[in-house]
Parts: sequence; C-alpha cells; structure tokens
Amino acid sequence: MSAEIKLEVVAGASRGKNFHFNEHDTFVFGRATDCHIQLPPDDKTASRHHFLLEANPPDAVVRDLGSLNGTWVNGVKHGGRPKEESPEQAAQRCFPEVKLKDGDHIQVGDTKLLVRVELPAVCCECERPIADAERERCTWVGGTFICAPCKEKVVAQANPPKPAPLRCEDCGKDVSGEIGQGRRGAYVCKTCRKKAARDPAALLQQLLRKVKPAAGKALEIGGYELEKKLGEGAFGAVYRGRRKKDGQQVAIKVMLAKVAVSASAREKFLREIEVMKDLLHRNIVAVMDHGSAGSAFYFIMELCEGGSVADLMARQGGKLSLAQAGPLMRQSLDGLAHAHSKGFVHRDLKPHNLLLAGTEGKWTAKIGDFGMAKSFQQAGLSGMTVTGNYAGTPAFMPREQVINFKQVKPVADVWSLGATFYAMLTGAIPRDFPRGVDPMEVVLGGRIVPIRERDAGVPKKLAEVIDRSLLVNPKERFQDAAEFRKALEKAL
Repeated sequence: MSAEIKLEVVAGASRGKNFHFNEHDTFVFGRATDCHIQLPPDDKTASRHHFLLEANPPDAVVRDLGSLNGTWVNGVKHGGRPKEESPEQAAQRCFPEVKLKDGDHIQVGDTKLLVRVELPAVCCECERPIADAERERCTWVGGTFICAPCKEKVVAQANPPKPAPLRCEDCGKDVSGEIGQGRRGAYVCKTCRKKAARDPAALLQQLLRKVKPAAGKALEIGGYELEKKLGEGAFGAVYRGRRKKDGQQVAIKVMLAKVAVSASAREKFLREIEVMKDLLHRNIVAVMDHGSAGSAFYFIMELCEGGSVADLMARQGGKLSLAQAGPLMRQSLDGLAHAHSKGFVHRDLKPHNLLLAGTEGKWTAKIGDFGMAKSFQQAGLSGMTVTGNYAGTPAFMPREQVINFKQVKPVADVWSLGATFYAMLTGAIPRDFPRGVDPMEVVLGGRIVPIRERDAGVPKKLAEVIDRSLLVNPKERFQDAAEFRKALEKAL
C-alpha cells in the first residue's frame, strides 16, 4: 500500500462524497462545471474556481484562487477579496499555498471537507512491508510504522524512543521537518539544493563517490565526462558530455528530486524510464543509459547540436518563418504520432523540449524528455508542480492537465504542441498571462487568442488547424498527433 490522501465532505450539499489520491493529482473546488466538487450556480459562498488542492501523497497543499469569501483551513481564512475588488484584481495577488495534514478541515460556506492522510504500512527505517496483523503493534511516532527489529535498535539507541532523523545526504543536517510527514529515503536539504542549483552534476558526482570531487578536475558520471552546461530547468540541468571509452559526444541530463526518494519510488521511476528506452524514432531523442544516486538521477541521451526550438527562435529574433517552422512542425508530429501509437503521452511539450539535430538550415526536430515529466510526477519525486513555485509550464498547458492531472491523454499533447507551433509562428503564446495573475486561474478560465489576432500573416487554412488544436473542449480537438499531422499537411 502506498501513502494516500483522502477528502471526505462532512457538511454541505455534497456531504458524503469521498475523493482518494494515491499518486500525484489535483482537485478543483467551485461552481464551474469542470470542478471536482461543483456547487450550485446560485451558491454565493463560492467562486467559479474557488480553490486548488494538489496532492502528492503523503503531502497535500491547498491554494485559494482569488475567491470572494476565501478558503478556510481549521478556522483560519486564506485568500479572499473585498467586495469592491474584482476577481481579476484579486487574482493579481497569488495567495500562498497552505500545507495540509491529517485531520485538517477545509471550509467554503456550508461545505466542509475533512483531510485524511494514510501512510503506507512499511517500516519507516528499513521500508519492510508491515502485515495487516502487525499494524497495531508496529504503530510508531507521527502515524508511521516500525518493524520489531528496527524498533529494538532505535529503542536501544535513544531515550525516549523515536525514529532516527532523516538527514541530508550532503551535509548531514536533520531534514525531517523539510518534507512531508512519513516520507523516508535519500534527500538533499534546501540549503545544499541551493548550492547545487548552479551545477547539479557536481552534487550528483559527490553522491556517487561519497566524496567531494577534486577541484579543477572534470566531472565524471557513469563513464562519461561532462564538458559544459547546455541548459537548466526546474528539476536539474543538461550538459554536453563525452563517453570516455570511445569519445562519443552525448547529452547528460541530471534531475534532482524535490522530496525524499524511497527505494520504491526510485524503482518505479527507473522502471518507467527503462520502458521509454524502447521508444525509438528518428524524431524522438534516444535515451542511451541512466542511473541514480540518492535523490539525483542522470540520463545519457543523444546530443542535438542545434539546441532547442526555443534557442532557434531566440537566434531568429523571437519567431520562425513558415518556411523554417513547417518542416519542424511535420517532424515533431511524426515523432509524437509514433509515441501516441505506442500508448505514451509526453505531458510537457514546449519549444524547449523540441531539440534540433543536424546542421544550420537543415535541422531535424526531435522530441526530448519523453515521459520524464510524467514518470517523475507519478513516482512522487517532483514535489508540488501545479501549486508550487516551480509549477510546470502553464503557457503550454491545456486546462484538463489541471482538472484531470493524473489521467492526461494524447489530446492534451495536441494542445501543448499546438501552443508550441503558435509560439514558433507568432513569438507569442495562446493565452495572455497578466503580470501577477495566478497562472492556474488563467489556465482554467483564460481566453485563448486566435492565432491570426496575434499575426494576420499566418495563412488562413493553417490558422484554422492550429486554432482547432487549441480548443478548450478536448473532444473538439484533434484526438492525437496522427490526426493533427494529417490536417497540418493539407494546410501547409
């Protein structure tokens, strides 16, 4: 059994409803038809999109979305706006997320939800599963469990007895308070994470060797020597590298988990990535090898010398001509269609994840990071990616990725790639994100601007295809990349 977040509606019109989250997921509350709990349209206590709850068991947070009356947690009001202030004005103040724990109550008007956090029945020290018959006698501090052999060791070492503290892999500091209740495993503290932000590979090498790398020496990971950093993102960085045995040039991606990495979470993530290695196509970046150490993971991939489409756009003044963009659009849809035919969904398509192989003027598009974002999130390693400060990429995110976070389908990739093509041709994005406005509220309800309103020079037939890929209702879009590809070919 894995950790689980449960929501029970204990008061209000929806009393008796229950919601369970055993992996990374989201929950939206309000009066809009796309909310998980939809209050009646005439209920003046709630806004259309009132609050967003993100669960990443055993952690959960809630964030008010600029509602009129606020979101109450254990009797304390969070968010809310004066009556004279419009929703748009309130949305310009992103309200902080509130961490939830077992037994908390969330209330909006007459509706009250009880939060339950059920931790897995595994030993908090050695991660051995605890049998149902042993649960009661193995119950431990803070709702955790401990097996008999580990309990004897802990009791012998400490008085009063308590689980051994969770310590940072790098500096040894007790980090139990930094992560969710019940999380065990390898972890790097916030202070060391900040130090590693400039060069995650240095931290990874240290974890692999358990000693600090020698000053002035090239970093080395799994038989590969790192040469220079090519880019960085929310979870790590990408480096140019060289395979020592034959000198082959490669790209090395290093990802740092935001939460403690248990053995089961590591195995789940790496198992998913192993499957992705078989996703071979000329328009998908090949994953050649991978490994991990503590809360850091590394991936050896084919090197794309041209960087990303985002880099190419920057070199071309912010956008591409149709002559430049057309072949890249076809090729990226070819790669995505192959992945969709095999049952894979990317989940994080954007100009930065379309990489370029070949030579200047003759680039071939290759989709990068295939499945990594989804697998990282579903293994619980990404922390809070929707409500948190390192939220995904809202500019390229379809609404259903917030509403139905866990079960994103190929049609969501259609929206994201359509938004990518929109950016390639116009240098702009489909929605306007006013400064300071909560990005999730924009994703949930913001207007999608037709592409010819951004640039009237986009051919009408092509504009119709891209606009259809960006429709709010998933049923009205192209359902997968193959259908999108056929329509695009007729329009180009």
